[in-house]
Amino acid sequence: MRPLRIAYGRLFHEACAWSPLTTELADFERVHRLEGDALAAVCRLRGKELEGYLAHAELTGFVQAARRAGGVETVPLASSLAIPSGPVSRACFDWLVDDLVARLAAAGPVDGVYLALHGSMEVVGLDEPPEGLLLRRVREIVGPDAGLAVSYDLHANLTADLVDPVDVLVAYRTNPHMDLLQTGWRAGSRLVDAIRGTTRPEHAWRKLPLVLGGGATIHFMKPMRAVFRWMRRLERDPRVISASLFMVHPFTSADNLGWAAHVCTDGDPVLAAELADQLADRAWAQRHAPLPPTRSMDEALDEVRESAWRKAGPLTLVDMDDIVGAGAPGGNTRLLQTLARDDRGLRTLIPVHDPAALEAAWALADGSETTLQITGTPGYGQPGVALTGRVVCRDEGDFGRVVRFDTGAFHVAITERPPLPIHPRFWRALGVNPRRADAIVQKNFFHYRIFYATTSFRHLPVVSAGATSFDRLRERQWPVPSYPSADPADWRAGDGLLREMGRRG
Repeated sequence: MRPLRIAYGRLFHEACAWSPLTTELADFERVHRLEGDALAAVCRLRGKELEGYLAHAELTGFVQAARRAGGVETVPLASSLAIPSGPVSRACFDWLVDDLVARLAAAGPVDGVYLALHGSMEVVGLDEPPEGLLLRRVREIVGPDAGLAVSYDLHANLTADLVDPVDVLVAYRTNPHMDLLQTGWRAGSRLVDAIRGTTRPEHAWRKLPLVLGGGATIHFMKPMRAVFRWMRRLERDPRVISASLFMVHPFTSADNLGWAAHVCTDGDPVLAAELADQLADRAWAQRHAPLPPTRSMDEALDEVRESAWRKAGPLTLVDMDDIVGAGAPGGNTRLLQTLARDDRGLRTLIPVHDPAALEAAWALADGSETTLQITGTPGYGQPGVALTGRVVCRDEGDFGRVVRFDTGAFHVAITERPPLPIHPRFWRALGVNPRRADAIVQKNFFHYRIFYATTSFRHLPVVSAGATSFDRLRERQWPVPSYPSADPADWRAGDGLLREMGRRG
């Protein structure tokens, strides 16, 4: 076997069309932007690929798979990732794509490329899937004979432009996402096999008219647990290269949103089609599983006050309608409004994005008593809340400058940038022991559970009329009737049209 050269990189962002913010190059550079040798240096088992979040992610998994295969030179390009937010500006997207493609062209001939993408990016003024445009540009550089592998988040909105150009396609198989390293390994090992001709990938995929369903969609909980177990068993079949389910990020403006099932087999298109149908059937059968019941903030605080769970640790209040982890700006003030009216004497920790209030508080000395007008993210249309309290301390970190402001029994973290404090260290840096709180407001659906697994054991979804409101999705009229606004008898009725809608041209 002759030595192979395989390039690798990342362009990763999840967008919320209803956020008033746009995502710019500085947002990527602030969170994760590495190039060339600097990227290669962190994609080792002793490296820290996504420092501050995960030591080992997809690109590390890919590099380790290539080394395990032997006879592979890995060529680092660039890796860019930003916290979910509003759509990416066109200038930012064009620069990132041009840079990645230029690095690929400068690398010289390669036998293959691996890219870690999300699949739910949205770009201002772009009328096609951004990841599809990137894949087309990459294919133009490497030609039709080079291998191309892609991994996607399992919340990708799969379209023909994201499937047709690639040889290997895999997705995360955990939610919360804990298998980034394994996903890169799966993509890398399968890409090497495809390039060397030891496998012949044949793809089949199905698009479901399904936007919300499957309960909480957590991979180890009912009802989705059985579906994910079935996919893992499927990949143990030597005839199957990969099986992936995409449960879609529903907060982009795309008209062809929907869950998708993808199966790749080794040289057997008939089997791929059969298994894709079976996977789609299994996923479709879970559409009626309800989401966890939601509460108003008043109802949630009453429940916290009466709950025996407080003896074990703080209860988590998940701000369902202002999920920064899904692209919302984090400047919802309605939960603050409820706390200001009656905090029930509960020690509640709550972050809020408000650059203007942050500036006002930052100018004051620690210990200062003042009244702050909290209006949230500019352009978000939130009600103003007057809070009288004390500036306690300040910090600078992933979310820019942060001021802790104590008022009543609760602590407010006022942030310069959208807050995603999924790790307890955020509050510890502000002098708060999260373990001693009664309630903690999270702006994240799933990932905080990894870091709070031994701290918080009761989770209450709270509604607040923000950018990630599920009511918006239930009321939205789709070009193809889709669940839950409609309930087609079978997913096949919308499959063909949804897949065709996602095809460029």
